[in-house]
Amino acid sequence: MTESNVNTENILIADHPFGIFNIELTNRCPMKCVMCPRTNYMTRDQGFMEFSLFKKIIDELADVNPSFQNDKVVWLHHFGESLLHPEFDTFIKYAAEKGVRTGLSVNPMMLSEKISLALLNSGLHIIYLSLDGHNDESFSKIRGVNNMYETSRSNMINFLNMKKENPCGMRIILSMIDFSLNEESIAAVKNEWESHDQIDGFLMKNYTTWDGAVREIEELAPDSLRERSGNTSKVTCRFPWENMTVTWDGDVVPCCFDYNKKLVLGNALTQSLSQIWNNPPMHKLRTEFINNRVTNTLCINCRELRSKC
Repeated sequence: MTESNVNTENILIADHPFGIFNIELTNRCPMKCVMCPRTNYMTRDQGFMEFSLFKKIIDELADVNPSFQNDKVVWLHHFGESLLHPEFDTFIKYAAEKGVRTGLSVNPMMLSEKISLALLNSGLHIIYLSLDGHNDESFSKIRGVNNMYETSRSNMINFLNMKKENPCGMRIILSMIDFSLNEESIAAVKNEWESHDQIDGFLMKNYTTWDGAVREIEELAPDSLRERSGNTSKVTCRFPWENMTVTWDGDVVPCCFDYNKKLVLGNALTQSLSQIWNNPPMHKLRTEFINNRVTNTLCINCRELRSKC
């Protein structure tokens, strides 16, 4: 993949089945997070995925790539809070019935008793509880919602207690984003949550600048991430040969960084995912990566595109 002007057909065509990294149940969200491009820069239409579309996607994945379900998780979120979807548990249950393992990252602010019970009975494989900050002030600075930290914390504790009373196989990970606005909070709460008997792990999530197009998000990046800018080594991203992302309205994009559908490869409503996996737009994207000449607006500034020499 280091040679320029390579156009070998058997490299452009993936002879293995497609994978799905994530499916967007909705792109609506009550948060206004400082590190999320959705807050000020997502201009695409908002809505909820129809169950018929979700069923079509899961059915094809289970049929075409049955081995995927053995060691992979399909994340049921993209740029929205999936718990806003009125049928989120129906979607999860259907995937579970087809043998597809699913995961969610949610804001504990959403964990009412009704939603918590629906989650625990859904067959979800893994859940990330994203609780940034350690008080109302720090939570507001990061998540953009006032006076909701204690509510979020209380909801999360109630959810963990309900899990204890309703044992299921769901793994629970508490996650916090590792960047400057969260440093004090991580130090303040890490030990408390790591030792909780219903939490399977504590994760400091790497900060991401998504497609690298938003200056405000770039400026919040840790120094260690900024040092990677200006890197001109070879393209090493393998996503076009591994996974795709499906938005709530069926559009298929290359990866979970595409918040505004800058690079649409096809639509799952009118095409099969297998067709999209090896269609001309995907070939064009793979050609850019193989030739080490990336020009598309989604990938050109992405910090995950290249590795250091």
